[in-house]
Amino acid sequence: MHAAVDATPVEYDFQEEVPDPSAHFVRALATHAFEAVEGLRSIAQLGAALSVGAARQLALQRNALRERRQAYRDPRRCVPSPGRMRLCRILPCIAEATVVLHTEHRSHAVALRLEWIHGRWRANEIHVM
Repeated sequence: MHAAVDATPVEYDFQEEVPDPSAHFVRALATHAFEAVEGLRSIAQLGAALSVGAARQLALQRNALRERRQAYRDPRRCVPSPGRMRLCRILPCIAEATVVLHTEHRSHAVALRLEWIHGRWRANEIHVM
């Protein structure tokens, strides 16, 4: 004989269990990603804060910037300072953030998609603009 199965959907309240990513973490990650694209930091230094896909995205952006600099013979390096940050929780375990980074000559935006995995936040996508 078959046991009765309760088909009632179970609702979980992840909001209390999953904290928002800290502003310090998001700003630091955006700054380090920008430095990695600029060639001031290795992508490997970002370690567990990035997924493999996000590391590949940064590598592609870094290569494109390197090619552009070679074509225009532009040796400048930009050192960023983090500015304004916006954070939006898409789902309990997914957040999107943007950080404005200021350099000497212009400002840049970094867009991040963060996912809560194994008890901490990790970037699944990063775009340095």
